[in-house]
Amino acid sequence: MIKHSFKLIWNQKLKNTYIILELFFLFVILLISSVYMIEKYELYAGGTGAEIDNMFHLRINQKDFKDVDFIERLVALRKEVLSNPEVEQVSFSQNAIPYIWSMSMNTSIYDSVHESTVLRGVDENFGRIFQLEMIAGKWFEDDYQSANTPVVIDRKLAEALFDSPEDAINKIIDNNGDKLVVGVYEMLKRNEYEENYSSLCYPRDFSSTWSADMVVKYKDEYLANPSQLAKTIHLYFNKEEFAIRYASTMNAKKQDVVAETNIEMTMVGFFAVFLIVNIILGMIGIFGYSVKRRKGELGIRRAMGSSAQKLYLLLLLESWSLTILALIPAIILMIQIPLLDLYPVETHIFLQALGLSVLLIFVLVSMSVYYPAYLASKIEAAEALSEE
Repeated sequence: MIKHSFKLIWNQKLKNTYIILELFFLFVILLISSVYMIEKYELYAGGTGAEIDNMFHLRINQKDFKDVDFIERLVALRKEVLSNPEVEQVSFSQNAIPYIWSMSMNTSIYDSVHESTVLRGVDENFGRIFQLEMIAGKWFEDDYQSANTPVVIDRKLAEALFDSPEDAINKIIDNNGDKLVVGVYEMLKRNEYEENYSSLCYPRDFSSTWSADMVVKYKDEYLANPSQLAKTIHLYFNKEEFAIRYASTMNAKKQDVVAETNIEMTMVGFFAVFLIVNIILGMIGIFGYSVKRRKGELGIRRAMGSSAQKLYLLLLLESWSLTILALIPAIILMIQIPLLDLYPVETHIFLQALGLSVLLIFVLVSMSVYYPAYLASKIEAAEALSEE
């Protein structure tokens, strides 16, 4: 039956070439969509590296964007806010917390190794309030004594510059001057769907700045009271000079970011499904036309005792043979993407997407053949032979 299927394919080269082209493009669409979806899923499943429950964020801005001394005010504000029995911890930072789009980058250097690095200006409470997972060393303290600025780096930066996170401790790296690595944390991303960039946390000097991000962590049984918190802040940052912006819970910020990405994923998915459905409908039409053209042959098979299941198997083998002929050049072409580094995709993600796409295309082709096979099963032998 397989030999006969290939013979039929060769005898109808023009029609089958069109089907092979459709299957080629169907596979390419499935593979690209699968890579995109698997990438997004793995990024989301990996999390951000930070715990954000019961946390409230806001930004204190100097209205005229002039650098002023925040230190004394922030120290007094932290003390005032922590006096509230509902509050567990307070942290101040800049370009550091998850779910905000601001980001600062520079290059970290150790020996001859250079690594692009996200810079996060934070205080001594930042790692504790976000519960960053420390895998080596410790977080810097407010009164840390060192000739070089103490910094905490993530695993990715440690492995890029050193052999292991443990080897990074007490090493001097160059990033806007010499920095002493005192600790290594697992990771910290701006949101779940973003790639994990190498990052570095340094003690932010708020003696000359125009803004500061404030994060307040409340105890489990309490909820944030934004109006009360705003009143407390304005005791130290008057309304005439300073403004409070972006005030919301961290979970609300997460929902906003996830919603934006979900819209993007929905649009990509809709576009892919639209193309796939149109290609499948085209194949159903071609296979259906082929059944009508082969009505005499199929009628003879029915007269010789072939069941509806055998006719379906015949058409299925033909369609699978065409699928294999389409997959060979498609896989050879698409596998060049990771080999030539044409698109930054990890090998295991590409292989997962490849396997999923191969499985899906055989399932979709089998579904496309079902209706034409159903038509073939309804052919009466006597009617087909009389028409011949």
